[in-house]
Amino acid sequence: MPCDSLLPAARPALSFLWFALLLCCGPAQGQSVPSGITVISEPEYVQDDALSPPAADSPWQVVRLPVGDRLADESQSNQVFWFRLSVDKPSAATLYGLYIYRHNLALDVFFNGQRIGGDIHRAGWHTMAWNHPLLVPIQPANWLPGRNEIMLRFSSSYFGGTLSPVLFGPMTSLIPLYDQRQFRQVTVNEWLQVFGIFVTVLSLVLWAMRRHDITYLLFAGSSICWTIVTTHMVAYHNLLSYQYWLPLVHIAIDLWILFTCLFLARLLDIRSRRSEQLLKAWTGLALLWHLLGPMEIWWMGAYLIHIVGNGFLFLMLVRVVRLALRERNRMAMAVCGAILVQIGFFTHDAGMILFSEAEDWESAMYYSTFAFPLMLAVFTASLLRRFTRALQIAEELNRDLEAKVAASRQLIEQSFAERRTLELQQAAQQERMQIYRDLHDDVGSKLLSIVHAGRDSRLGELASSALQSLRDAVSRANNPARPLDLFLAELREESELRLRGAGHNFHWEQPDELPDLVVSSRTAYNLNRIFKEQVSNIIRHAGADEVVMRVIRDRDRWRLVLSDNGRGFDSSAVMGNGIRNINSRAAELDARAQWEAVPGQGVTLTLELASL
Repeated sequence: MPCDSLLPAARPALSFLWFALLLCCGPAQGQSVPSGITVISEPEYVQDDALSPPAADSPWQVVRLPVGDRLADESQSNQVFWFRLSVDKPSAATLYGLYIYRHNLALDVFFNGQRIGGDIHRAGWHTMAWNHPLLVPIQPANWLPGRNEIMLRFSSSYFGGTLSPVLFGPMTSLIPLYDQRQFRQVTVNEWLQVFGIFVTVLSLVLWAMRRHDITYLLFAGSSICWTIVTTHMVAYHNLLSYQYWLPLVHIAIDLWILFTCLFLARLLDIRSRRSEQLLKAWTGLALLWHLLGPMEIWWMGAYLIHIVGNGFLFLMLVRVVRLALRERNRMAMAVCGAILVQIGFFTHDAGMILFSEAEDWESAMYYSTFAFPLMLAVFTASLLRRFTRALQIAEELNRDLEAKVAASRQLIEQSFAERRTLELQQAAQQERMQIYRDLHDDVGSKLLSIVHAGRDSRLGELASSALQSLRDAVSRANNPARPLDLFLAELREESELRLRGAGHNFHWEQPDELPDLVVSSRTAYNLNRIFKEQVSNIIRHAGADEVVMRVIRDRDRWRLVLSDNGRGFDSSAVMGNGIRNINSRAAELDARAQWEAVPGQGVTLTLELASL
């Protein structure tokens, strides 16, 4: 079973730019070997953890490269194997070298017993060069006449080891092969790693600004998981032991699927409680397998788990496609394309890993890792659009709130000013009323005494006139300005009480809807006096049993009509004081009082006003 050099369902890729760049850099199934290069694929090997090449009489066995089985023992954290091969000294005076395009984990190269290159070891560090090609030049001074021996000290891992065939040839032919694979396997992934870190920080910043929205946090989790995967693709040394590091990488792959599906469900508002429960249960089983699965079938289980995870991505793709078709959602369409690329790349890699011959997959490129940036770009654009829209909504709400606050403040200030004015008016009114009462009680009593004392004298008449003027002033003070509907209601109530109390039938007619008008104090006083006077005339002199009061509106003009069915009077006769007072008060209001009196048929008083 191939070991960890076959990183599974890695993640979405840099973008279509990187994908096109990838296709331009080499064939899908590995690099073609130029002429003049020898491929050494059948060396001898022996297990020996010595630091120097083992003896020639060691139990060497022939093996065919590439090797991708679990060479290490599960009970040991690391085992060392030596590979032996030989080459003839080239006749051309040019620099030759050895090129190994994949090995896992570390490799030392010995030429004629002397170490000439390999992986760099550091104390306390675990060398992890699985995705890094190795190019070792052979200096002219190291060559011996005839056959020269090459020894490879190969350190495998707890999970096994991988070693590709060895290419021998001129450095001018090997360097382009090395540079091409170094770019595709390491350099591009370094760019992806930086990109993933940047997007992780960006999404965490967005989440910090909108902590109530877990969508940003899920996207940060997805980016963190994929950053771990890209770190595995580019890391040359790692501090964490490989037997813990590799399960962590595969756990990150499965957590990436979890976070991505949850993120998409919230981003596009297509959540399903049952689907999320199944996804979380699958993730829990995946974590248990990566941590506790038996080594004999660990790899098979790991890749099957990734296949199931990509099945969840496929189901998410189906739901997103439905949304895109139903609502013509451009964001959903972009997400569909990104997920489709990811699933297609994973299908390629999984098929290569599980069903291809070792010769094929050992030299192949794994495309899953290049799909993530495309998804990342789509998701980032979606999140930024979501965040921008949220900011716009917040700004609009803030502007609306500020406008409402300003309007409320204005209303409060206006209400306060109106209330203050009303309080001042009420205080002034109360003060006036108190003055009027004092005048009425004090001056009125004295004038009344003068009237009674000089009833038949000129002084008595003057006192009587002064007393009437005083009573009129007090009456005006008791008739403040008030709304039209309230004024008419008071006028109706007073007239009805007096007339019904005197045995008359009273009828009141007015429009169903009244304008929002305020009757001034002067108008209210005079109208009250006019209709009190006429009601008194009806009660004393008319001898009527039916009285009708009508309020008629003709555009901006008003007519108040009071009629009875009493004995009437002769309109050509001299009018009494009551009628003269009514006409006088009507003139004071710039109104016109019309009398219609027919003996034996009653009297109708019509008061026409230009305005109230």
